[in-house]
Amino acid sequence: PTSNIQHPTPTPCPDLSRLSYDNNVRLHHQIITIMTIPDSHEYAPVSVPGADGDNAPLGEHFFATPEETSASEAQPYLEVVAPSTLPEGYTFEAEANGHSFTVKVPVGGVEEGQKFSVPFPAGANGYSGAAIPRASVPVGHWKDGMCDCCRHGPIHPAIWNALCCPMILVGQVMHRLKLTWLGNEGTIAQTTATFRILLYMTIAYVTVERLLYFMASAGIDERGKPTDVFWTLVFTRLFWIFCFAVFTIFLVAKTRARIRSKYSIPEKQCPGCEDFCCSLWCNCCTVAQMARHTADYDTYAGLCCSETGTPPHAPSIV
Repeated sequence: PTSNIQHPTPTPCPDLSRLSYDNNVRLHHQIITIMTIPDSHEYAPVSVPGADGDNAPLGEHFFATPEETSASEAQPYLEVVAPSTLPEGYTFEAEANGHSFTVKVPVGGVEEGQKFSVPFPAGANGYSGAAIPRASVPVGHWKDGMCDCCRHGPIHPAIWNALCCPMILVGQVMHRLKLTWLGNEGTIAQTTATFRILLYMTIAYVTVERLLYFMASAGIDERGKPTDVFWTLVFTRLFWIFCFAVFTIFLVAKTRARIRSKYSIPEKQCPGCEDFCCSLWCNCCTVAQMARHTADYDTYAGLCCSETGTPPHAPSIV
């Protein structure tokens, strides 16, 4: 029998051939994302329930099923924390689970403290975890003794800086620790010029001290007796030396206390005033010990007048 039911007229499908090849195509106020599937990928057919309850297999190129990778073929990765800001392609030694290996900085470089993943060549033993830079500052104790000044040889720049220009070596240590020229923590802008300030102070000190010395020699009269000018210049020079020495002792003691606090190093001698006593009685040895503790002199050469006391490419370990 003829039915009076009227079927709605179907809406014609839009002609996609007339659309632009943009990823997002707006049709009837809806966004349709057109994705291009590479021909090189292989896809497995997937069965879905049909209208009659049967599982009708769909053709290929509709759904992707990831291929399982065997555990033997999986490449283990480790998370590495960048010891400093390093450029792309820079390599350094790291250690994990007793295995040392070379880490290469990925494309774009890394910032200090940034974490990035690298392949772990020793992963066959099943280890998974984090890798740390091979050279690191020990915690709970000093790296070496105060009298180990010749550990890296008798002509190492750190020794001669400690003997002749301790303020320069202190400035290098403070720059590594990101301290201001007064030994306080500060922002990057405040700590960037720490080494340069102490270097200029050392140059000014030596210049004025030598100038007072030669001026005092001119304060002797024709009979070889010192005049009032001579004694004035002598006491001025001695006062200048005393002020600079006090400031050096203060700065070394404060920097040493910062290092002990940062790395949980207890006082073993003179509890409560060890930093001051070391700075007062063993100033040169104390400065040299702090420099060795905060730099990797085993790997990188020391420099006399650089901001860190090491080559520019040497990573920071503090």
